[in-house]
Amino acid sequence: MYRSKSSPWLHEWPTVDVTRSKIRCTLTAILLLLATGGWVVPVAVFAAPATPTNGATFNITWGTPPGCLEPPPEAVTALAYAAGLWGMWISSTVPIEVSVCWTPNLSGGDVLGTGAPAEYIYNFPGAPLVNTAYPIALANALSGSDLDPARADMTLQFRSDVVWSFVLTPTHLTAPVYGEDFVTVALHELAHGLGFTGNMYEEWNVGFCSHFLNPCPTPYDRFVVDSASIALLSYLPNDPYTLAARLKGDANFGGPNTVAANAGAAAKLYTPTNWQPGSSLSHLDQITFQSGANRLMTPIYSGVTRHPGPVTLAIFQDMGWLRADGAPNVVTSGPPIIGAGQVVSMTGNLVWSGYAGQPITYTWTATEQITTIHPGLRAMDEITFTWAAPGEKRITLTATDGNASASATRAALVYNVTASGSTQGNTNHTYTFNAAIAPEITTFPITYTWEATDQSPIVHANLYQTTDSVLFAWSMPGTKTITVTAAMAGAMTYDVHEIVIEGLVLDKHIFLPLVLQQSW
Repeated sequence: MYRSKSSPWLHEWPTVDVTRSKIRCTLTAILLLLATGGWVVPVAVFAAPATPTNGATFNITWGTPPGCLEPPPEAVTALAYAAGLWGMWISSTVPIEVSVCWTPNLSGGDVLGTGAPAEYIYNFPGAPLVNTAYPIALANALSGSDLDPARADMTLQFRSDVVWSFVLTPTHLTAPVYGEDFVTVALHELAHGLGFTGNMYEEWNVGFCSHFLNPCPTPYDRFVVDSASIALLSYLPNDPYTLAARLKGDANFGGPNTVAANAGAAAKLYTPTNWQPGSSLSHLDQITFQSGANRLMTPIYSGVTRHPGPVTLAIFQDMGWLRADGAPNVVTSGPPIIGAGQVVSMTGNLVWSGYAGQPITYTWTATEQITTIHPGLRAMDEITFTWAAPGEKRITLTATDGNASASATRAALVYNVTASGSTQGNTNHTYTFNAAIAPEITTFPITYTWEATDQSPIVHANLYQTTDSVLFAWSMPGTKTITVTAAMAGAMTYDVHEIVIEGLVLDKHIFLPLVLQQSW
């Protein structure tokens, strides 16, 4: 969302009644014909370069009456121009579907525009961060396919009763502008629709990361830290009051690309002492960034711009977007779920149009692992990790040629299984043995395989439960070993339990016949 300097701040996520009429925003100096409802408008598109082959294409759908007003041709052209600019900065092989409404009644209150992802998706193929709510446009880009082709990827609204300037080219940036600059506002709202939004929030001095409208955490939320570099999400669930305090005064974006772009410091986010829904957390700090190259993503309109700035583009890269503006990218791959004790391989690939074969140094950092540096390599690297303790593990790879660098972060969930039950027993008695997964994972089906001495294997497949049990009995005494293996999402771990079975003896006393000797 974007508001003018005089606007009060209100917010709800926009809902748009849309009928399909698309503009494909691969911008060139051509004449488009837009047909929407019963009206036809010729739209001249000027001065925007074509989308590069590794960029992104936007398909824009304008809402029609009665849900939305008919937009002026200049607004249609300016939004297409702004989308074409974003198409030169980020990369996606899947067209990005945009639903937009021209209306005097924005659901976000008295603001210039609103923008939000239309949907979030968890744990799709190619998701770098496990159990994370990805905006659908980013999820599509990472997976390489349209994960929900029936829906738009973002919803935008623009005020129809504002005096707008629809100038496209940046030649007027230093000249006075009559009206609010539409392209600047469009760039801002498109950024929100692409995922520049935090879904943590505060109510009654309590911090939350869960809402039926706004799934949490998002990739954006994952990188928010306080001034002590502590992730705000780590305050949940045990300290929601501290989370609330941080959300109202101490939140920064601490992704590695962002830190590198911001002179080695996390980028300060907008966190006023009074929580402002839709504004707090989801913007760069107004005071810090309002007058510089990164002012596009401050909450208050700070003047004409045609570029998001290096910090904002670095935030996009930390969230998982590949940059298409010539900056280096690094892409990692690895399993989202890992069994405790399992050896897993992870790879990193350099994606960079400027790479000319120079030596690359890869640096791997990971939770509970020693930092590993591989110098003098080319466009690919590989490493193996093993974790014994369960929990979420973050892995970051940084690639550099000594001049330019890029980082990629992924998060995997390590789980273990614990077997329990009796440790002593008797023959011909039935005993129950239990298995429990930690941490509790119910988003993937789990297969439990039980193996025991002198028993046939028992398999309980595709269960969405973190506990399982089995019954065993033995007819012969001895030490019996029970092994339970828990497999999910291509990962596997196991635990071993022992029980000592004794032979059943009814009585330990021996009775002999009584013989009496008679004396003569």
